[in-house]
Amino acid sequence: MTLYYKLRTIYLSYYLLAIASSIILISVLGSINIMYIKMDGNDGTVILEMALVSAASISFLFTVLAQRKPTYVFSFFVLGTLFQIIFMIFKIS
Repeated sequence: MTLYYKLRTIYLSYYLLAIASSIILISVLGSINIMYIKMDGNDGTVILEMALVSAASISFLFTVLAQRKPTYVFSFFVLGTLFQIIFMIFKIS
């Protein structure tokens, strides 16, 4: 948990810069995930997988646009990024 608190402190101290860079990061991760999903074909699970990946990105973007508290924004960023990375690992393997 100390890594989480250190990252949160850095994120909150450079909040405006961190928002811009985190939007770029989560968008790139989502795009890479969509690319891996579409490489598998067009069966029924593709739409569900794309919806899950999009929901992870949209949840973070919603907290930014809704101007929630910075701690909420950071929490949604961490959760969205972890979901994107874990989903990417499952799709690659």
